[in-house]
Amino acid sequence: MLETEIHLNQVGNRVMSMELERKPLPVDSFPPNLQMHIKEDAPAKMKTMAAQGMVPAPPAQQVQVLYQLHFDDQFRDAVADSLAGMPPNVLLPIIQDDQPESMLDWMGEVLEEPSLVEAIVLNKNTADATIYELAGKADGELCELISNNQVRVLRSPAIIEALYKNTDARMATVDKLIDLAQRNEVDLSPFPELTNALKGAAEDDEEGIDDSEFSELLNQESEKVQEENKILEKLNDENLTRSERDKLEKEVIKDEEEDSKRAGNIRQKIAAMNIAQKIRLATVGSREAIKILVRDPNKLIHMAAIQSPRIKLGDVKRLSSNKSLPDGVINYMAKKREWTSDYEVLVNLTMNPKTPLSEVTGFLKHLRKRDLRKLSRNRNVSHQVSRMAKRMMKRRRR
Repeated sequence: MLETEIHLNQVGNRVMSMELERKPLPVDSFPPNLQMHIKEDAPAKMKTMAAQGMVPAPPAQQVQVLYQLHFDDQFRDAVADSLAGMPPNVLLPIIQDDQPESMLDWMGEVLEEPSLVEAIVLNKNTADATIYELAGKADGELCELISNNQVRVLRSPAIIEALYKNTDARMATVDKLIDLAQRNEVDLSPFPELTNALKGAAEDDEEGIDDSEFSELLNQESEKVQEENKILEKLNDENLTRSERDKLEKEVIKDEEEDSKRAGNIRQKIAAMNIAQKIRLATVGSREAIKILVRDPNKLIHMAAIQSPRIKLGDVKRLSSNKSLPDGVINYMAKKREWTSDYEVLVNLTMNPKTPLSEVTGFLKHLRKRDLRKLSRNRNVSHQVSRMAKRMMKRRRR
């Protein structure tokens, strides 16, 4: 039995918390000349000096001072800048030393120099929660380094999930980890994306596209996602005027028209993918890719697409009226109360013949008179639904 398997049995198949509560260092652990800069009642001028790295102290103590002051909102940005401005050759031995997990967590949040982040990943004191955060934004090489610590990823399978959602992580890397988790009987049920990937791998009988080609596609998708998020962030601005909002929404429509023109190229690539690749693309890809994958006949693929965090209410409004979508997609939308609370989605699903009768029955009481009349005359829905709509109209006349 592998050493990792033995360790896992000792820990158990539990999902560990991926939130680390940072704790300040004991003030009395600092020399008296530094305590005067970090005490809660220390003068602002003294704290400012320390936040700017202007206190005479060895580098290791300077880092501890900066960490201690990051708990003060007033100095949080200043100490982050001071830490990031320290030479890598000075910080590296500090990170490699026996440091508290809270301090390593803070340094992992602030530092970007690859050699320093790598040292944080390799430090045995680094918390699993810190690795989880780093795994979500790591480049391909760092993802591989994180994946090499089998004991850690088996202990905290959420790290595998973070790597799976990271478009820089190579497919071979995440496949290796999912296979490792399966062999060690890790419970992946709290992570639906990984569960789908595992099932997809079991069904796969196709080679798919080359791993390097798939990685390149994921990077392109990541850029599209960033562009989409910028527009959505602007649309969420409550200070937008009506004309500004209309202009942005027209840009979204224009972008979607451009996407449809480019869709032929990505459709060809998707057609050549295996199931596991399609599921991962449905999880982390752009809305353009998701709108293609949500129509895939394979249940694992279209369900991964409709559950993607990229799916927004505007997409649901368009999809909910589509009668050619797989039954599972329609059923999922109908059960998602966050979406059906929107009246347009509710009407679309009620008019969609694929919506389960049990859901339609609940929707009818929310329909306005005009839409009930349309439903009663709709030849695409079942006779049972149209009769229910007519009865509802009669009740309201009483």
